[in-house]
Amino acid sequence: MKLRLIGVGRGAAELAAFESRFIKRLQAFAPCTLVELPDGRAKQAVQRKQQEAKAILGKAKKGFVLFDEHGQQMPSQQWAAWFARQQGDAQLDFVIAGADGADASVRAAAGEIWSLSKLTLPHQLVRAVVLEQFYRAFTIMRGHPYHRP
Repeated sequence: MKLRLIGVGRGAAELAAFESRFIKRLQAFAPCTLVELPDGRAKQAVQRKQQEAKAILGKAKKGFVLFDEHGQQMPSQQWAAWFARQQGDAQLDFVIAGADGADASVRAAAGEIWSLSKLTLPHQLVRAVVLEQFYRAFTIMRGHPYHRP
């Protein structure tokens, strides 16, 4: 299985070491790449989201998982169970929209929509949390002691 986290915008410099640490740790379970797409440049949020949607839909594989505050919330064990059901060499794409959120076309194209919290989180922080949860899910699947319920 291969993981690809596709995010609009650049990551936060303060979180780069954290992200790198978990990308490196994930290599023991599944290769993981981080793809940064450019922020929309339009003046209006609607147009920015449309620009970003075009980039997302041009990059993400059909059936991707979208992170959105209105999506399904799941505990870490459910993430692990979801990963366990995926096919061995599948490429799994996960999408984090830009600061204005996801355009309706991105929501419509997503295979699943997940939420990390009822809180609204900055998309840079979402990247870090998602990478850690990827690692946590794989350690749960393997019975590794990283996850302490």
